[in-house]
Amino acid sequence: MIALEILFEQPYEIKDAERFIGLFGAFYPIFLTLRNSRPWPGLQNIAKKSRGAGIACLKLLLPLIYDLMERFSASGDDGSKTDLFKGLDAETEAILREFEKILKQTLLLWESRNSEDLSARNAQHPSPISGKSDIYEAVLSFMQKDGCQCFLDGMLEGLYCRMQEFISEMDENLDLFDTLALLFPGRNWSYSVKELKKEPFYIQLKMLKNYSAFFEKNPDLRRIVNFIGRREFDPPADRIRYSPFGKNRIQTVRFSDSINNLLPMEVAKLLNPALKRKFYADMLEGKLLSYQLLGKNYTGPPRIKPRGPMIVLVDTSGSMHGTPQTLAKSAVLAMAKLMLSQQRDMKVILFASTSQHLEIELSSKKKMSEKFLNFLLYTFGGGTDFNTALASGLKSLKEKDFRGADLLFITDGKSEISDELVLARWEEAKKKYNAKVYSLIVGGSGAGGLSEISDYTYIVEMEPDLEGTGGRVRLIEYT
Repeated sequence: MIALEILFEQPYEIKDAERFIGLFGAFYPIFLTLRNSRPWPGLQNIAKKSRGAGIACLKLLLPLIYDLMERFSASGDDGSKTDLFKGLDAETEAILREFEKILKQTLLLWESRNSEDLSARNAQHPSPISGKSDIYEAVLSFMQKDGCQCFLDGMLEGLYCRMQEFISEMDENLDLFDTLALLFPGRNWSYSVKELKKEPFYIQLKMLKNYSAFFEKNPDLRRIVNFIGRREFDPPADRIRYSPFGKNRIQTVRFSDSINNLLPMEVAKLLNPALKRKFYADMLEGKLLSYQLLGKNYTGPPRIKPRGPMIVLVDTSGSMHGTPQTLAKSAVLAMAKLMLSQQRDMKVILFASTSQHLEIELSSKKKMSEKFLNFLLYTFGGGTDFNTALASGLKSLKEKDFRGADLLFITDGKSEISDELVLARWEEAKKKYNAKVYSLIVGGSGAGGLSEISDYTYIVEMEPDLEGTGGRVRLIEYT
């Protein structure tokens, strides 16, 4: 019932209170009190945002409820039982004793039902559950007492505090947990803040949080990344043929008997009585002048077009140090979260000078998640070698897992490309693999050498904050 309420957003409807109490006894007032408590909608909202956090919520909540019921129904007058009655007025103590009584009845009912169910299975026929009316009357009597609701809220106060603490922790760290679940899918995250503090990469997690927050507060950057990441995979050029089944281009003019694609001069004959006979004669003989339409047709087996992979090339040279570095890391992190959530492969290529080159792959076959987190700590510096970067991107584009990938360059626009052979190979590869190239230029006046291969160019400027580590991103030109 609690799983339906929190995890699946399906309110549990109690249509027959007597039957419900006959089955679950004292859990009835506990369930109603929990469902009407202030933290309950917060737990549902957390579970709606993240399935993993919802499961963690159940793991936290259910043991606390079981522990609470066990403590109040414990038999004997031990030390813990005496503590429950200390400092209580007579009215509250009477309510507590009655609640303890219906809890014991509930446990006896459950034990009885379990044994009866076993007997019924052995006898191959069901057996009615005895004692329903007794427990029903006892629970109703308890709930009709004046101080009952105050007692239940007081009894669950500790539970409420733990629930509210969990909600506060998730509001602050939910995005971080979900990102870690994407980067390390084989690990069973408990969604506990204590777990984060014990990890050896807590410094990286702080940076992860900072860059996620930077991305969320910049709507222009969000729009750019969402547009880049949404394109569907197009089949390679060698699987595309021009076919009469496609109708998106005019191939030539020909004779036919089709009236759907007639030239205007043929239609004009219908306005003249003499030429009208000529029109019908030509139609019968297949001699009407018509457009021949052809179009691109995928010759492979029928399939749903999946979203393609992504290759991101990041300029880590000295000119990118400071606020451009913050933007670049934020964009790459957002792109990684988008790609991994859609189960798409991604490769990050970091380039500066000839000797400064690193590839980080986040794919189904290889997840270099530790190196990706380390990338968030890198300090950009050094020169820039775009020729090597282009060659690396071209090489990755030919790999089996990254054919048909989109490519994203993130740089400050100071790109000088001197290798004409690499540029020629790029144009050939784009046509062959139907690749799209996006360039995100930070604070520059233009795309430089990248303009020769870019399909989409975004030029943004950064307005740094007082600390000089972040700021606001503003799109100033889109081509």
